[in-house]
Amino acid sequence: MMANYQFNSDNGAPICPAVMDALISCNTGVETAYGADHYTERLNAVYTDIFEREAFVFPVPTGTAGNGLALGALTPSYGTIFCHRQAHLVTTECGAPEFYSGGCRLTLLGGEHNKVTPGALEQSISAHGVGNVHHMAASTLSFAQATEAGVTYSPEEIAALTKIARQAGMKTHMDGARFANALVYLGVSPAEMSWKCGVDILTFGTTKNGTMNAEAVITFDTNIARTLRFMHKRAGHLFSKMRYMSAQLLSYVENDLWLINAKAANSNTSRIAKALGRCEGVRIVHPVHINELFVAMPDTLQAELQAVGITLRPWQVDANTQGYRIVTTFCDDPDLIGQLEQVCELHKRTTGNDRLDSLSLR
Repeated sequence: MMANYQFNSDNGAPICPAVMDALISCNTGVETAYGADHYTERLNAVYTDIFEREAFVFPVPTGTAGNGLALGALTPSYGTIFCHRQAHLVTTECGAPEFYSGGCRLTLLGGEHNKVTPGALEQSISAHGVGNVHHMAASTLSFAQATEAGVTYSPEEIAALTKIARQAGMKTHMDGARFANALVYLGVSPAEMSWKCGVDILTFGTTKNGTMNAEAVITFDTNIARTLRFMHKRAGHLFSKMRYMSAQLLSYVENDLWLINAKAANSNTSRIAKALGRCEGVRIVHPVHINELFVAMPDTLQAELQAVGITLRPWQVDANTQGYRIVTTFCDDPDLIGQLEQVCELHKRTTGNDRLDSLSLR
């Protein structure tokens, strides 16, 4: 059984009150089943408005289902997906892309902060070969926004990657498990962070930011949408009582709730990063862009935090370092964060140190 870690995961956050209200509100009367209800029928129009282009929305219960379904729609059984070797779909999804595609493979790339770089992608595609019948077909580029290290791609970086993919005849998938957190950090529009820079399909994550088991696959391509309609059903994701997922996906974006929640979560991580960054011996491993922080710290500081009830989740923060992963949510207790700041301030005074690492904070 896992220990009770503080700042363990945004997956453990409760449902946002506004989303819970929407669930209760939709729980009246009889609706047509299997996605023909009034809530699900509104999804495409609402998300089309948000993304400034016709969008086709397919609700799914988990991010693994979303990634698998999206990649299966783009990648044939004889195809390969180019992605970072630390991508969630590689390390933590039990072969879902291979399963949904009927047997594809993954071509793994390196890159600092778990980011795919244009150079690495070009080199890998060249080495793999395009159109060589003896190799798996180069089919799809997949990347996470933000990455598993909590670092974002700028729209310009995304456009550079999708251009390379497109020149090789490949489609592009974005794993947007923390799409909202990346969006508010970058200060761009959903369109500017997706289809305008060449993304064909998006796994749109919401569970980490206020919903309950409600994610979505969103595509901007009519042909891909036609394929998804059948795959969505065959994979068992066309729920009979779809309104309960769709009501959440509607309330999530109403009145900018998703952006407000993401800003709160990002801000909580920034506070913690600044407090820890002033302590001697602390190393922030990756730039702090969203609501994830990867940190190495002295045992003395870790013990001081634990003494006041703040136990952090151990994490292999780089190849040679056992540190901690801190993930904040939109509803973290401000007193708990304040307590961590007080411990850090006391530790700083005790060690006679006052420094602030050069972090990418906003």
